[in-house]
Amino acid sequence: MHGGLLAAALLRAARGPGPSDRLPVETTTYFLRPVLAMPDLERLAVREGGRTTITSASATVDGTLAATSTTVSSTAREPSTPVVSTVAPDITPLDLAERFVIPPEFVPISTKMEIRPATPGLPYSGATVPELCAWIRLTESVHDPFERILILADALAPSYAAILTDLRMAPSVRMTVRFTPAVARLPFDWVLVRATTAEAGTDGWLGEHVTIWAPDGELLATSTQLRAIR
Repeated sequence: MHGGLLAAALLRAARGPGPSDRLPVETTTYFLRPVLAMPDLERLAVREGGRTTITSASATVDGTLAATSTTVSSTAREPSTPVVSTVAPDITPLDLAERFVIPPEFVPISTKMEIRPATPGLPYSGATVPELCAWIRLTESVHDPFERILILADALAPSYAAILTDLRMAPSVRMTVRFTPAVARLPFDWVLVRATTAEAGTDGWLGEHVTIWAPDGELLATSTQLRAIR
C-alpha cells in the first residue's frame, strides 16, 4: 500500500467521524511494515485542549501493528504574527512540462496520478543533485484536501534516486507533513512538488525535505521523511 495513501487513511481515522472546527496542522506517520490491503484502523485521543487537539491512530493487519500516526489539529486563528514562507523555484511551467509515465509494476499507484517533471533530474539518471521536482495531480478524486496532500507528498520517487544509476530502494520509515492554512482555503488540482535529500549518512539512512506549492506559488505544505537505503 502506498505510504501517502496509508497516511491519509490514518489521518481520517485520527480526525474521527463528523464535522469539526479543528483542522489538521501537522501529522506524523511511522511505517512499521509493508501493508498490502486496507488495514484495520483505530483512533485514540491523546489530548483535547481548548484550541488544540492531539490524536493518534493505528493501523493493524491480522492483529499486527503496521503503522501509527499522531496528528495535531487546531481551530482557525486570525494571523497576528509575521508570515514566513518558502518561495517556489524557477522551473518548467505546467503547460510546457511533458508527462512522465512510471511503470505501474514499479509503482502501482502511479496509474492514479499524472506527473510532469519540472526540472531535468529524473530517478536513476545519475544527476549531480539529489533532487526531484514535478507537477503532479491525482486523476481520481480525493475529496478531503488534507488527505490529498498526504498522497501527493509521497508521490515522487525518493529524491536520492536522482543521483543513482542502479536501482536501490529507499522506503519511508517516518513521514511528517505540516499543512499551511491554504490547504483548507485554496482549491487545487495540480501542485508542484519538490523533494530534496538533505543528507545521506554512512549508516544507510537519509533525511528528505519535500515542499508542495499551488500553481500560483502559494505554499501548501512542507514535509520531512526518514528513509532507509537498501
